[in-house]
Amino acid sequence: MDNMKNAVKMGIGAVLLACLSVSSLPACAEPDDTTAPKRVVSMNLCTDQFAMLLAQEDQLLSVSKLASDPNLSVMSDKASNFKVNYGRAEEIFLMKPDLVIAGTYTNQTTVQMLRRLGIKVVQVSPVRTLFGVASELRRLGKLLDREEKAEQIASQFETAIQHFVQGQPDEKLRAGVYYANGYTAGDGSLVNELIETAGLQNIASNLGLKKTSKLPLEILILENPQLLVEGSQFSDKPALAFELLAHPALMRTLGNNGRVKVDDKFTICGLPFVTQAIEKLARESSRLGVQPK
Repeated sequence: MDNMKNAVKMGIGAVLLACLSVSSLPACAEPDDTTAPKRVVSMNLCTDQFAMLLAQEDQLLSVSKLASDPNLSVMSDKASNFKVNYGRAEEIFLMKPDLVIAGTYTNQTTVQMLRRLGIKVVQVSPVRTLFGVASELRRLGKLLDREEKAEQIASQFETAIQHFVQGQPDEKLRAGVYYANGYTAGDGSLVNELIETAGLQNIASNLGLKKTSKLPLEILILENPQLLVEGSQFSDKPALAFELLAHPALMRTLGNNGRVKVDDKFTICGLPFVTQAIEKLARESSRLGVQPK
């Protein structure tokens, strides 16, 4: 049995080496851009969920391991319907995909190897704006030959966002975002845009902080936000990273009435599911006394 496994591995290695050899490149199939992909593999948490939303039945073969993690993926249940990949070129090559969707931060060695093997690889940048969510849906819909489905989801998303914008209150509560180790989300981050769309002011943005930045606890308390937005804590066990969130001074300032948890899985990726985070923030704003129009 071990001899058979070794023979298979050697055979795969020989194919890879032959294809990756400069002199043998013509032997590797060139990607076909003229037809809709029939065997798609995604190897990034965010592209996994885009692909699961858009792909037709049997078009998507595999998603990354992270897609099945309920702490990180909104679509973890659906991910169980697909083969898992760990982002290795060898395993993806054996699936014989005609399209691989990856992130811009995906291991570049793997990406380049797959391309040299003649496999089409499209890399998707992280979506950091609400406009980008609809735009990426439409782009990937065209790539997968699922433009009608993509347009339907994108249009529903844009309508939902417009609804939130139109329903914003005249008086906007001040919200502070506080994550593990004292990090916050400032101007230029997706989380900041979600907060503003929900009809809240982000104190980090007001302070001139950009994207993911450190926010000292003293400054947070002095700013005295009416709502504290927290991310996920993946374990019930005490952790030093979350000590600041249990600081007595912060507890006295806000108690438990002005705190809301928005699970990270709704904000890690710029997906249509961010509307659930916006809705939760808007509800908290209303509960604390600011009624929408």
